[in-house]
Amino acid sequence: MATRLEPYRDYSEHDVINLFSLEVASNATLSGWKPGAGGDFDAGVIVAVSNGELPGDLPGFAPSATGTGNAALRNYLGASNQPHVGFNSYPVVETTVEVADSDSTSGSEIKTNNAIGITLRQTLAYDENDENLLRYPLKKDELQAVLPGQAVPILTRGLVLLNSKAIVGSVTVGTSLAVGTDAGSVKSAGKFIPASGTAKVVGEVIAVGPTVDSSANDRGVYLCRISF
Repeated sequence: MATRLEPYRDYSEHDVINLFSLEVASNATLSGWKPGAGGDFDAGVIVAVSNGELPGDLPGFAPSATGTGNAALRNYLGASNQPHVGFNSYPVVETTVEVADSDSTSGSEIKTNNAIGITLRQTLAYDENDENLLRYPLKKDELQAVLPGQAVPILTRGLVLLNSKAIVGSVTVGTSLAVGTDAGSVKSAGKFIPASGTAKVVGEVIAVGPTVDSSANDRGVYLCRISF
């Protein structure tokens, strides 16, 4: 599964935001959003608000960074290039989040300080057999996923067990955690890194331990207390 979260977690539902969908770029390749692929659509990714404008009276689709209609998402929903006049689609959550990182629209603006939490579910478009999950809701639920455009639950505070895909850098019990960026040679956008300097602390490692994956490879797990 495309996830950085292990099964154990302890939190209150009052600390979960269900008001944002994951931003879908106009040039996104949704065919790659499937279990096991790994990417910004994983569960356990740190996200920041990219579109916080509340929707008006008219339903629509979340705009892309350029402010134009989101073509990739519209095509996936069957809203474009169809031979018929009418179409059916599920409601789309227009307020969106994106991976917490440097804002590409303004070189000096850093979005890491605007991070609001981590995703609790994957955002997937297809399953491992390239079956469209839009028409396969049971499999979507089995994968603990939401569809592109649907609200993804975002945890703002609680205890979570993270695997090594969620943390960049060496951490031990007591290490304070901050939000990483893709600045320089280290690519850690959407992941936790050891906090240093004036970085905003968003969590702490309270226990560590090894586990074994399906290939019998040891990998670390980290019990973390997070608070955004």
